[in-house]
This record gives sequence, structure tokens and C-alpha cells, in this order.
Amino acid sequence: MSAVRFKSSGAVILLSLWLASWSVVAESLLSDAQIAHLKQKGKITYCIDPNWLPFEALSEQGKHTGISAEYIRLLQRMLPVPLELYPTANWPASLQAAKDRHCDLLTLAMPTTSRLNYLIFTKAYLEVPNVVVTTKDKAFIRSVADIPASSPIGIRAGFGTLELYQQRYPQLQLVPFHSYEQGLLQVQAGHLYGMLGNMGSISYSLQQNTITNLKIAGRLAEDTLLSLACRNDDPVLLAIFDKLLLQISPEQKQQINNHWLAIRYEQGFDYQLFWQMLLAFVLLISVVSISYLKLKKLNQALVEANIRLEQLSQHDPLTGLYNRQYFEPRVQQALALCQRQQLPLTLAMMDLDHFKAINDSLGHNFGDQCLKDFAELCQRQFQRKDDLLVRYGGEEFILVSVGSDAGTMQQLLEEFLQRLEAHQVRLNHQQGHCTVSIGWYCDIPPATMDSRSLVELADQALYQAKDAGRNCAVRSEVTLPTTPDY
Repeated sequence: MSAVRFKSSGAVILLSLWLASWSVVAESLLSDAQIAHLKQKGKITYCIDPNWLPFEALSEQGKHTGISAEYIRLLQRMLPVPLELYPTANWPASLQAAKDRHCDLLTLAMPTTSRLNYLIFTKAYLEVPNVVVTTKDKAFIRSVADIPASSPIGIRAGFGTLELYQQRYPQLQLVPFHSYEQGLLQVQAGHLYGMLGNMGSISYSLQQNTITNLKIAGRLAEDTLLSLACRNDDPVLLAIFDKLLLQISPEQKQQINNHWLAIRYEQGFDYQLFWQMLLAFVLLISVVSISYLKLKKLNQALVEANIRLEQLSQHDPLTGLYNRQYFEPRVQQALALCQRQQLPLTLAMMDLDHFKAINDSLGHNFGDQCLKDFAELCQRQFQRKDDLLVRYGGEEFILVSVGSDAGTMQQLLEEFLQRLEAHQVRLNHQQGHCTVSIGWYCDIPPATMDSRSLVELADQALYQAKDAGRNCAVRSEVTLPTTPDY
């Protein structure tokens, strides 16, 4: 038991020592203009959800704790100005503070349609599976479609997941609750069919409240993707934090997740064992540090060279999306996965309308800006882990997505068409609009389908979209024959 107690409390101290040894000079990461922008601001204020452990919370002493607190400490070491917490009473108050410009950042937030009116989002840096919790007599749930439409199901109020599910699954009878505990107790009492939420929050609430007669009945397709949210009138700040988040390695992220998302509730502490292991740890760090300091400069140069090489070989230099060379093996992997697991596969081919006319009338620089804006809107709209965005060539782009049914993809594509049509492209004194034609395939691919025929089906649907007047999405209705059973 004493060893287990040390594992719980000692991990916290070892993690703190490890974080304290990690430091990067801001000047080596940020441009002169970005550093000047930060120094002009003087400080960066941020808001959190004060009651959302294990992700983030305010302690009784008013201290920021949880997963986001660990990330804030890492980011602070890369910044020349302080990160200052703007305390609020609850999550709706934090959203309002961001809207009123009292804070520059929200540490953990999901992009939603309503929030895009006043926030812009970094690439997601924390991904947590979404699950559904029911009583133990309920059947296994493979997808949202397995949840009875006539049964009420709980969900956390004020979170981006609520807005997402309201938009994508209007048939669900969602009942918002101000805490996971309230919803889980209603499931336990039989008033709700189940409770939707992310795995971290659900597990934490079940353990904290000692609720033992419920079960996690299934994992849902949409994971909770959490980003840093910046005020939308400060795009320079967004670019800075996108850059800094890339410096946090997968190993560091895993260390933080292991600390906060694991089950640790032992209260004792073995001081003798702790000091023995701490001494061994310090000696080991001392030996490793000597070698590390000698090799640091060489390793840093090698990493930077490898990053540049990978970017050149896999990414389109104009839009930052993956290129055609990277697309070929990835689409084959996605196709094989969907054939093996019987999952729906979407391939959408998108072609900007009348792009030559845009180049001829407004110039190639403006045309390049259209391509960059289009790529950025794509990345905001299609943010799931398994979504792949590719600049296929010229003004042609491809989206590959695994696991979403045709109804969900149709809604996402139609929303994207509307957002693109409403978006105004600006370059210097020039401004204009662009639209796109989309041909898409979505189905469980038959065993006889290969990547070439998949692209051809989407391409044929693209021509139908152009014939239909452009600025629309047409789904391929052609299904390849499957191999007969004998």
C-alpha cells in the first residue's frame, strides 16, 4: 500500500521537477514582430472553467489546477510576458469574459458556430473520446443511431459538445445539466436513458461520487477536440500560440495525461521511499544532463532540418495542407481500414469555381490568397482526427473522412458551402468571393473498390456538380459490384 501511495503523490513531484528543467528561449521560437506584439500587450490574460476537473479548475486557494494548468506552465516558459489568470465564477462567465475582451485566451474550448463570432481557435492540442453512460441493463451502443430517439439523454450544458450534437443529431432528446454529477444521478434514478460526455469528465465524476451501478455503454464517433481559443481581433496571438503548441512533444502530452486522467485517490505518503527515489532521480538527471548539454545544439539542428524536410516532402508550401504524394498511401490505408471494419468512407473532391477567371481579373496573388483562405476554412470545418485534407493540384482539393455517415457528411459539406460563399477574400485593396463545386462519395466501400476507382467516382460526381450550376455538392450514387459469395 505504501508503494501505491508513493506512486500517486510522488508522480506529482517528479512531474514538477521534470517541467522545471524544460525551458526554451522565446527569441528562438518567435519572430521579432511576434515578440514586439507580446511586449506591447504587456501580459496575456486567460480564463478557465473553474469547476471542470480533471481538465481545469480553481482550487479553494484560487489556484489554477488541472490539465490546462500544466500546459499553461509549459507555454509560460516560452513567452516573454506573463500569462495571468482572469478568475470567473463558472464556464458561462468565462465565455462572457472572452466575449467582453476581459481575457485574451480560453485554455480549453471547442470551436462552435456561435463562438466563431468572437473567438478563433488553434489546432486542437487535447483529444478526449466521447462516450455514453447508461445503467448496466442497457445494450452496447455502437453509434448515436443506437440511442432511441424517444428517450431523453443528458449532456453537459454550456459546452461546445452540446451545440455540436444539437446541430448534427436533431433527433436526440438532449437534456442539459450544469454538472456531470446531476446528469449521472438522473441516469441512476432511471429518469434518463443515458449521459453523453467526454471520457475524462465522466470517469472523474463516477469515481468522485462513487457511482458503481452505471457503465460506459459505448464510444461515440466524434471525439472532444479541445483548443486554445483566442479573441478574434488578435490573429497575431493565435499564430503565436499555434507555434508554441507545436513545441510540446507527444511524450510531454502523455506525461500530463497520465498524471491527470489516471485513477489516483490514495492519501498516504511514504517519505522514506520518496527521498530514496528522489536521490536516485537527481543522480540520474545529473549524468544525463552532462551528455544532453553537449549534444543539444547538434540535436536541435538535426530536428529542425528533419522538420523542414518533412514539410517539403509531405505538405503543399502555399496552403500548408498535405500534398498529392502524401495522399496516395493515406487514402489506400483509409480504404483498407473501412473495408476491414465495415465503416463508412467519404472522399470529397472540391474544385474552386471559375478560378482561372479570378486569376485573370484580380491577379495570381489574389488567386493564391483565395487558395489559402479556402484551405483555412477547410481546416476549421473538418477537424476530426481521421479527416485528411489534401491540395490535389491547382485549385483542386480532396477531403478523406472515416466513420461519418452520409447524412452527417452532407450537413457538414452544405455548411461549408455556405461559409465559403459568405467569406470575403481580402488582399491589400482587393476583395472578392469564391465558391466551390464538390463531388463526393460516402458509403461502406466494397471489397472490390481500389483507391483509383474511389477517386474516379468522386470526380464523376464533381462534373455533375459543375453541370448543375456549380457552388453545390453532388453525392456519387454509383456503387461498385461486390464479389459474389459461392
